[in-house]
Amino acid sequence: MTFTLSSLEIKSPDQLHFKRDWFQRQIVEWFRKNKRDLPWRTTSDPYQIWISELMCQQTGVSTVVPYFEKFIRRFPSVEALSSASEFEVLQLWQGLGYYQRARNLHKAAKIITDTFGGKLPSSKEELRALPGIGEYTAGAILSIAYSISTPALDGNLIRIYARFFGEKRPVDDSKILKQLWARAHSLSKMKSQWVRDFTEGLMELGALICRPKSPSCYQCPIRSKCISFTEGVADKIPQKKKKIQRVKLMEWIHLIFENGKMGVLEKGADKKYPDFHRLPFQLKSSPPKIHEFRMKYSVTHRDFEVFVLRTRPRVQMKIKWINPDHLDQLLFPAIDRKILKKEALLSN
Repeated sequence: MTFTLSSLEIKSPDQLHFKRDWFQRQIVEWFRKNKRDLPWRTTSDPYQIWISELMCQQTGVSTVVPYFEKFIRRFPSVEALSSASEFEVLQLWQGLGYYQRARNLHKAAKIITDTFGGKLPSSKEELRALPGIGEYTAGAILSIAYSISTPALDGNLIRIYARFFGEKRPVDDSKILKQLWARAHSLSKMKSQWVRDFTEGLMELGALICRPKSPSCYQCPIRSKCISFTEGVADKIPQKKKKIQRVKLMEWIHLIFENGKMGVLEKGADKKYPDFHRLPFQLKSSPPKIHEFRMKYSVTHRDFEVFVLRTRPRVQMKIKWINPDHLDQLLFPAIDRKILKKEALLSN
């Protein structure tokens, strides 16, 4: 049977080139045998599931786990989070990046406390109205926390569906994306006891098997019906019409001391991090002749190569002198925290 994505609505699983319950069963059974032991998988608390979903956006799971555990210890409930200051929330978020996630999380916690008595709503419309909760996050919360059959389509799941259905057209085209959402809607209709494992199973499949590069197709539970596997083109899907060009930049970061104090730049000195202090830094076009060590970090499509020096910057900067014992009280971006930890100037 030739498979096409010509309709936005799927009225019956007979329109598919496989049976819907087969697809669901393969994912659920595979997940139950192969799932990783992650702290948010041992709870049905919608609050903790919400936190985990936001943290895992744009950030690898292995990085998220210690942040999640520390965050939940400090803010065990929506009410605890809503009563904290934004500074406290950002302080625990340091190193995860994409800090607007933390600001929206804090704003949403206040709304949930004031409007819903501290309990995340189980309505998609009410969830979508909260800051920072889009179509994917709402679907993830509803399906994982409340076992309500709702699709949750992020980059990983878009990749799975595009490969499975052999979609060779650009997935960042709005029409094609709507069609993939329609498929996801159809495939998410199932008995409630499967809903959570199905959603998490697809997420796990995207992370462990159906990876962006070098997918492990022969370990995939749905490969027998996967069109791109059958055609041998899995590594070429999904396609995108917008190719983002990465920009390579060089940064010198200075560790400087005076009278037992350390030099830092005021909050907002770096426009990339408006809420954070920074170590004195300069954008450069060539490496220094002498440096202590090198590091790398990325911000969206920009890749930075960092050289750490113990010399003063030659350009004029507004330096703020801080007792090293007080550095923990300031917010720094991940790269600066890594440098300070390497120098044992931060306690954690």
